[in-house]
Amino acid sequence: MKEMRLLRIHGKVQGVGYRFFATRVARRLGLKGWITNTRDGSVEAAVEGEKSAIDEWIEELKEGPRYAEVTNIEQESKDYSGRLPDFDVKF
Repeated sequence: MKEMRLLRIHGKVQGVGYRFFATRVARRLGLKGWITNTRDGSVEAAVEGEKSAIDEWIEELKEGPRYAEVTNIEQESKDYSGRLPDFDVKF
C-alpha cells in the first residue's frame, strides 16, 4: 500500500550529515520525496512510497548518522500523490 507522510525530526539533526544519511537510505528503499533543514533546528521531510518501506526508513531515521541525536519524530499521513521527485536534499 502506497502512502505519503510528512515528518518533522527533532534533536541534534543539523550539521551532522543527517539529510544526506536520510537521502541515501530513502533511495536505497525506493522512496520519493525531499528533506530540508528548518530555522528552528529541526529537519522536515516529505516521503512517498510503500508503507513498509516508509516504516523501515523511519526506523533508520531514529538512529541517524553517527553524531545525530534524534529526540522526536512527528508524522502526519497524507494521501499518496505520486508527484514527489526522486528523493533529494532540498536547500
